[in-house]
Amino acid sequence: MSPRRYTRRSVPAPPSEVPEQAGPPEVPESAGPSEVQDLLAQVIALAGQFGRLQELMEQQMAAATATATGNRDPPAPSMRALEVAEGECIAAVPVAARPSPASVPLAASGSTTLDAAAEEAERERGYTALTRFMKFHPPTFDGEVIDPWTVETWLAMIETLFEDIYTREQDKVHLAAHCFDKRARVWWRRVKQDRSPDLPPVDWEEFRGLMFVEYFPDSDKRKMREDFRKLKQGNRTVREYEREFTHLLNCVPDVARTEQDWAECFVRGLRPEIFRMVHAFKFRTFAEVLDRALWVKHENACVREEREAFEEDKGKKRPGDSCS
Repeated sequence: MSPRRYTRRSVPAPPSEVPEQAGPPEVPESAGPSEVQDLLAQVIALAGQFGRLQELMEQQMAAATATATGNRDPPAPSMRALEVAEGECIAAVPVAARPSPASVPLAASGSTTLDAAAEEAERERGYTALTRFMKFHPPTFDGEVIDPWTVETWLAMIETLFEDIYTREQDKVHLAAHCFDKRARVWWRRVKQDRSPDLPPVDWEEFRGLMFVEYFPDSDKRKMREDFRKLKQGNRTVREYEREFTHLLNCVPDVARTEQDWAECFVRGLRPEIFRMVHAFKFRTFAEVLDRALWVKHENACVREEREAFEEDKGKKRPGDSCS
């Protein structure tokens, strides 16, 4: 009896020993050229699709990083879930991201809010100033009579009211324009329309100048310039002379533009006895000249009173008795 032969059966490898990823398919030795070409084409296509998938994942990670850095909510996914089908290649279907609604930057929004609040507060302040001003019934100006004296009188009354109620410089023109009527209101509307937007708002000094230009004819200006050059104190007091001097100077300010010019013109018109006492000090400001002239006038008045009193006492003396 012949001995038995044992055939060794192959045992499959345990699961831990199975490779995690299968390598490229083995080409049977009996495969033909066409089958080999098909397998190679599949391998190349699979490698290209894996490369594109890797690029998409890198783009998604970059977008997520940028979103986290900007402290914003994560954007909508840029592609749908990957669809995996057995026996098919892995593909990613891109989906256009839905644009988020435009938002105003916090800094710009805050600045806009502050500007609006400041503008509203300024309107309220201006309305309060106008209401307070009109309670004092300021004089109106209609511009019907073209007379520099009328213009100066109206401006002086308005400026006095400004001082009494402590009006801010930026409100003066706006408040004074509310007192215009008839032709003056039409004129002021035209001035505002013709003014270039590039220029700053009209201040009070420019406002005064515009009024004198409009309501002060050139013929009157020439006459006032001549009157100013010929102005003398005469029989008037220093205060009366000073009021006339200031009035003409306000109407034709171009005749004396500096403080020293004012002082020299004022001194030239003083009476000789006052002129000598003031001119000797060579004052350079109008205030100094006026103060000195008032002092000299007071001293002269005292001397004159003393002289008159002396003459009066002398006349009252009785003549001495004659010798017999």
